[in-house]
Amino acid sequence: MSHTRAMTLLLVDDSKVARLSLMRQLKALPLELEILQAASADEAQVLMQERQADAALIDFNMPGRDGIELATEFCHTHPTMKMALVTANIQDALIQRAQDLGMTFLGKPTRPDDLARFIEGVE
Repeated sequence: MSHTRAMTLLLVDDSKVARLSLMRQLKALPLELEILQAASADEAQVLMQERQADAALIDFNMPGRDGIELATEFCHTHPTMKMALVTANIQDALIQRAQDLGMTFLGKPTRPDDLARFIEGVE
């Protein structure tokens, strides 16, 4: 059975340029998406107190708490939300930390086919 509503996707990245780039790639996909944006872990946390997202694309390097810290919190507060760490910081230890949290790892710059695979894996 297919979704009868748009999937809600949360983008968390302190870089407006990075968020705009992701938005452009996501809007080009043949999917119905509602996209929420946050510029920090704190902003994302507040937003998720009011909303529910099916999935999140989370940057690693952000002022304050990093993406792994935010994802750890979301594992407890939003356990069904699928998450991907989206970062140019491509190190084996970081990839492992993301995988230990059940996150998908997407390197920057992102590719539309990788984004589509992640989103299609969200039930």
